Amino acid sequence: MAYFVILVVVALLSPFLISTASKQGKKHKNRLLHFCLLILTAQILLGLLNWETFEGPGRTGFGLAQAFPNSLLWTFFTISAAQIALLLSGKPGLTTVAVVLNFCNSILFFMGMIRISDSLGTQIFSIPAVACTFLVLIGNIAGLTLINKDRKLISKLPWS
Repeated sequence: MAYFVILVVVALLSPFLISTASKQGKKHKNRLLHFCLLILTAQILLGLLNWETFEGPGRTGFGLAQAFPNSLLWTFFTISAAQIALLLSGKPGLTTVAVVLNFCNSILFFMGMIRISDSLGTQIFSIPAVACTFLVLIGNIAGLTLINKDRKLISKLPWS
């Protein structure tokens, strides 16, 4: 149920981000870059909080990544840090690489969460884990808006 809510929220944010994507001014692109950096930083910081349980003691995202190395969750955090470095470089080509890595990172995140949940025998569910899920999905949309170069993006959508 929680993941359904996540998808609904992302779907509701998408039209706003698509309209933002059609704006090509330096000011808008700079804001989107900062938004993407904020998302990636928050993903890493959320790794310091309890991902294992909703209430009571549990392991952090980094603790789970260390306890279950075959889950590849550690790769998720590593790629998030690499994306920050790529976005801070200021080179458009590296920004595109960072966005592509974000999609790969989404797959690694969900794969890692599923593998850890299977190993534990229970689904990992906590506010920081759900928040990170939101950030991963919203980061994909924000990244695409950042690298978009088409001013007439909205006119190409079927409902416009």
